[in-house]
Amino acid sequence: MLRPIVMVSVVSSFAFATPGGGQVLASQSDWPRGVQPLLERFDSTASSATTLDAAGRAALFTDDATFLNAFGNRVDGRPALDSTWARLYGGNQFRQAKIERLDRRVRVLAPDLVLVDHLERLTGQGANNRANAPRMTHITLLLRQVRPADWRIVYYRAGDNRNLEQERQQRVTQDALENDWANLAKYREENAKLGPPGPNENRVVFYGNSITEVWAKNFPTMFPGKPYIGRGISGQTTPQMLVRFNQDVVALKPKVVVILAGTNDIAGNTGPSTIEMIENNLRSMAEIAKANGIRVVMSSVLPVYDYPWRPGLEPAPKIMALNAWMKDYAAKTGATYLDYHSAMQDERHGMRAGLASDEVHPTEAGYRVMAPLAEKAIAQALRR
Repeated sequence: MLRPIVMVSVVSSFAFATPGGGQVLASQSDWPRGVQPLLERFDSTASSATTLDAAGRAALFTDDATFLNAFGNRVDGRPALDSTWARLYGGNQFRQAKIERLDRRVRVLAPDLVLVDHLERLTGQGANNRANAPRMTHITLLLRQVRPADWRIVYYRAGDNRNLEQERQQRVTQDALENDWANLAKYREENAKLGPPGPNENRVVFYGNSITEVWAKNFPTMFPGKPYIGRGISGQTTPQMLVRFNQDVVALKPKVVVILAGTNDIAGNTGPSTIEMIENNLRSMAEIAKANGIRVVMSSVLPVYDYPWRPGLEPAPKIMALNAWMKDYAAKTGATYLDYHSAMQDERHGMRAGLASDEVHPTEAGYRVMAPLAEKAIAQALRR
């Protein structure tokens, strides 16, 4: 598994730099998806305190973080980082600090690797209430996409604590992959609070990846009054879903499970997968459901012409082959086949314009196409 790559260099001097707009060495259109929102976090010039407390530093830096100083010397470990930041940004050096961005250069080294050089000027008052000479900071960031649409970045910006929550979430995600590969923790508490279905409740679990996870937030408006439960996890593949199937589906005792999975396998999110491997995992989920008296709706994989986070895989024919297998398997086993693909594809067998934000993940318009198809399939499954 890829680890976060961290490279931070800090240059400190007492000379002014010529202010200027950020110079970008790659056009925004060339940046991989997801980089621009991260870079926009650097644009603020708000004044704030110039130091992080001990808890803040502990949250921001892991013990194995790497610091590269102005001369390229390597210092490992959070204690060394704490010492460096205390020396450069100690509370007695700056008060009422103002942080001003002077320049930024962005270089795309590879589709999943971006180098950012960032120049800031810090000004403020010292302990004697006299204005300190401006201090220049040069921070070099190496951003790497570890998982699709999930960029890893650990960085320090003097006086800005707003990024700590983002970094905490990234560490939680990384920890989950290493210690809870199927992310059983995500819905464990919600499942415990849910309770058994009522006597006449036709509970339905929508089970899948990010497409299902995002959709579930709109269930109250798209399926008003329906006991529909979302159990999707962004980025997941069928082997991960198979591991958590008992906890997140069977234990909830639904009448029907609507399974939408396979596209992340084709994208290679957890490593290369053959169509046969995906079929085996889908078959296993369907058999577990059937053994527990749960009716199965097997949803077609949505059309994709190309994955923006992993281009060049030519997924369209693979998706169509997997869907053909699902349709045949459902007919042979008494499951219900739900065909989203035919209603949403264009002439390339990719997503129709306007139905997805990135040709993969549905917009509200896309979900509006999917909703009545899902309702029809659920009704059909309940009659079986």
